[in-house]
Amino acid sequence: MIAASEGRSAGLQGWLKSLGAWNIGALVVWIIVFLGLAIRTLANPHRATAFTVYRLAGIHWLSAQHLYGDWRGFVYSPLAAVFFAPLGLLPPGWGNLCWTWLNAAIFLLGVYALLSSDIYPGIKPRYHGIVYLLLVPLVLGNLDTGQANPTVIGLVLLAVAAAPAEHWSVAALCVAVATCLKIYPLAVGLILFLMAPRRLGWRLLLALLVLGFLPFLFQHWSYVSQQYHEWISTRSADDRRLYPLKDVPLDLWFLLVRFGHLPIPGFVYSAFQILSGGAIALFCLVGVLRNWAKEQLMAGILVFVCIWMTLCGPSTELQTYALLAPAVVLTVVDAVFGSRAFWVRIGLLLVYLLMVLAVARTSFLPSQKGLWILTMQPVAAIVFLVCCITCFVGPAVWEKSGGSRRD
Repeated sequence: MIAASEGRSAGLQGWLKSLGAWNIGALVVWIIVFLGLAIRTLANPHRATAFTVYRLAGIHWLSAQHLYGDWRGFVYSPLAAVFFAPLGLLPPGWGNLCWTWLNAAIFLLGVYALLSSDIYPGIKPRYHGIVYLLLVPLVLGNLDTGQANPTVIGLVLLAVAAAPAEHWSVAALCVAVATCLKIYPLAVGLILFLMAPRRLGWRLLLALLVLGFLPFLFQHWSYVSQQYHEWISTRSADDRRLYPLKDVPLDLWFLLVRFGHLPIPGFVYSAFQILSGGAIALFCLVGVLRNWAKEQLMAGILVFVCIWMTLCGPSTELQTYALLAPAVVLTVVDAVFGSRAFWVRIGLLLVYLLMVLAVARTSFLPSQKGLWILTMQPVAAIVFLVCCITCFVGPAVWEKSGGSRRD
């Protein structure tokens, strides 16, 4: 028995040694995060969070009540209301805890899948813990307030990670589920579609149709049809650029018009949003046709799509920048261990610092909402864009070859 105990102890020590100090540290920190969120949630089960809105939507779904009556209320698809309905039956604290832990788990699963996909080969396994540690301050606020952003970006990461291995069914399902929460992750699916149109196209369409039909199995058809109509009409009429200053999206429009006072017409900015999305599609097409290294192309797609969703997306709030967090952290760590130019490394570190300061402001200076301080996140996104253009669209990239051709 003593020998067996010593053997188990030696095995445990060997396993811990193989993990590395950074990975062990990250594991400990995230365990503390999960436990801390549980204590905070159960200690104050009626605390107002985003889950309060989600839970109410689930209850309304069960009783066939209207879901979309307030522009600041529930804005997700009817399928999301179906998902939150069972959580609405639980006591508020336990329902919130289930959602919080699931939210964090999907996010971490997406990060793990991406790190395991060799899209960032410069980040060796023993340094994966650095990525997880740097992500904590950028997503903890979202997890604490029950925002769906960690789940959305987790699904996006899973979709991007599935592409190099050609797991197109997984990619299609992840994009479709994310689209049911926030419509603009569909952009990820459309970009990936350019890589494998015949293999991904029908899968993505089928996943969207199946998920769109699912709510009809859980309520009578007339009610579901009405909710879809109200969802589409309220989302179409919701022009967030017209919001009062305290609620205006913190994106490029805010930076140029609200802060910079540039007289840019709304239709011009809308055209720019479309064209900027088209530029990402062009980047993908060029990479496919020129056989760029697959990891280089996928990393570029991830960063540019995440920048677009936050800087040029339709509804960017302070918490929405969690969608950009994994791309920033992965690029920073990859640059530190890679051979990027010195100024690129400094720029990327500045981006991370600005994002951390923006999050810290909400915790320590919540009353400070001057225009200049609200520009930190969109400025960080612009600096990140400049750095990424150098990393993924510079002259050296055009000489890269490798990857597989489009089907």
